[in-house]
Amino acid sequence: LPPGPPGKPIIGNALDMPRIREWETYARWAKEYGEIVYVNVLGTPMVFINSRRLAYEVFEKRSSLYSDRMASLPMLRELMGFDWSMAFHRYGVRWRRHRRAMHEKFHPAAVEGYKPVQLKHTRELLRRLLRQPEDYVKHIRHAAGAIIMEIGYGIHIKTENDPYIHIAKETVRAAGEAGAPGRFFVDLLPWMKYIPEWVPGASFQTQAKIWKEYGRKMTELPFQTTKAAMAAGTAEPSFTSSHLEAIAAKKDSPPDAEEVIKNTAAIIFAGGADTTVSSLTTFILAMILFPEVQKKAQAELDDVIGSDRLPEFGDKSALPYTVAIYKETMRWHPLLPLGVPHAISGDDVIEGYFIPKGAIICGNTWSILQDEADFGPDTDKFIPERFLQAGIRSPGNTGAFGFGRRICPGRFMAENSLFISIASILHLFEISGPRDSFGNETPVEYEWTSGILSSPTDFHCTIKPRSKAAEELILSDDKVDGTLA
Repeated sequence: LPPGPPGKPIIGNALDMPRIREWETYARWAKEYGEIVYVNVLGTPMVFINSRRLAYEVFEKRSSLYSDRMASLPMLRELMGFDWSMAFHRYGVRWRRHRRAMHEKFHPAAVEGYKPVQLKHTRELLRRLLRQPEDYVKHIRHAAGAIIMEIGYGIHIKTENDPYIHIAKETVRAAGEAGAPGRFFVDLLPWMKYIPEWVPGASFQTQAKIWKEYGRKMTELPFQTTKAAMAAGTAEPSFTSSHLEAIAAKKDSPPDAEEVIKNTAAIIFAGGADTTVSSLTTFILAMILFPEVQKKAQAELDDVIGSDRLPEFGDKSALPYTVAIYKETMRWHPLLPLGVPHAISGDDVIEGYFIPKGAIICGNTWSILQDEADFGPDTDKFIPERFLQAGIRSPGNTGAFGFGRRICPGRFMAENSLFISIASILHLFEISGPRDSFGNETPVEYEWTSGILSSPTDFHCTIKPRSKAAEELILSDDKVDGTLA
């Protein structure tokens, strides 16, 4: 077995497992024990991969062995009912059918057709930021939700307090907390799923019920809304309506064909809505902490875009520094620092170490993206210039979107959203830290959340137009295709 911290009889390393910023502990273990670290938690073997070299060997070259998920996920699959999520499917036919349905509509050529929707709602985001900059997280969440609901379901969400956005937020939070290795002991001791919720220590049962209802709403409500619109002849083109029309046109569709589309649409809903919020809040935090980056980007945007129009997707090739900023955002603090845990479907040997069938395999994305051998010096700092050098790997291909056959199929659309949002915000707004009652800038206060998903906790900041011309450009309806009225 690979080296790792010594365990105790029976419980193994259960007491060693970190509860906050887990990726930092695993990276520290890697410095002590090597690139591959082994722990045993109550009989469950877990392996942490802490280098790009080994991640490529395991998840790419041996992907047929390392693309599975845990055979038993009592909290997520059984108690919460999240087996609808492709992210937690076992590797096999069912997963391939869901993956294929999504790939058909989200490959690089397909996502070109979604750019008008992304542009429309990004420009609405600008108007909202101008009106209520203090509610920037709410506005980003609304824009991300509006994009994904229109693309996924052909649904136009409410201007304020849309229930779909709340459902997505809570469902993603639930999956992030419950999916972290060892977060709930019921995943390590499956017999605990039979304990009634009134028994002391079984509060996980109550929490699972709450999260299960969010998952049900996530899969059912928007899907049924789209089906009803199709029946009434009022449905707009979308991922869901397109697939359902194709199913109806076939005479030999499998009995569960609609179920596959319903589940896949929900994954798009979850993955597209909340993850964009996390990435953009990370970007805003970086602009506060590293103001010189913001100034360089704005100089580039002023030179290429000028002062009389807004950024377009067609400007991307002329904005290398702005592109480098969204890449550095993904690298500096990846949304999934440990990815979604894989499982090995058969015994294997890595670097001379035996890996038993069924072991949980985690790629430490955070550690990999902090490697100075790949990304240059000072990887703890936000330095977009590193991506202007030849030979520097894109974080999207180095774990930021997952590994191997399990890499996120929505990554191409996600990168498009990040680019146009970052370019638009930087072109028109100045971002700085919070201000005291005298107008002086004060340090920003934040923490990184823990779990599968990680983002900054809510923090105060100052967002204001760069100039009167920028403000007028935001307010000019003819410059934004009338989408902000």
